[in-house]
Amino acid sequence: MAGHFLVLYPKNPVWAPASLAPLLNALKSIGFLGAERSAGLYSAGPEYLGLVTYLGCSPQIALGENEAATTIRIAGIFDAPRFVQGAALKPPRCPQCRKTLDKPAAPVEAGENLRCNHCGHGGNACDFDWRSSAACGRVFIEISNVFESEAVPGEALADCLREASGEAWDCCYVRKAG
Repeated sequence: MAGHFLVLYPKNPVWAPASLAPLLNALKSIGFLGAERSAGLYSAGPEYLGLVTYLGCSPQIALGENEAATTIRIAGIFDAPRFVQGAALKPPRCPQCRKTLDKPAAPVEAGENLRCNHCGHGGNACDFDWRSSAACGRVFIEISNVFESEAVPGEALADCLREASGEAWDCCYVRKAG
């Protein structure tokens, strides 16, 4: 069975807090996080549906404590940036010329260097635009049961993350096999 996730991450891939406590406290205070199920894994909080905007006409959202319910995992603080990707990885766009690389999407490491076949720009994989199919960072928030482009963080959640961390955040969609 595949798992589908909306992953939130700081736009600055090398940023990480000294502690997760301020971030967790902020997310709990706005009702995003519910009960802790296990270390770093939470149920969706009472205000979850007001903080995550679901798109489309009839998304299926499972809330509560059962095994199929949406969960929120706080992953990190990692020593170095990690690359989070799934089965639907798209070829990246060059940060210089904005053209899509001809390179087929394949598993990538955070420290890997890429070169644009259009303009010749080279750089770290974390600097390329993965078109919402991957993320690079030291801290991630993984929301389960969200299919690609099905939901986005709402303004209040984005504001909370920015205020708690001092960093702008972004999101991507990851489908994991297994």
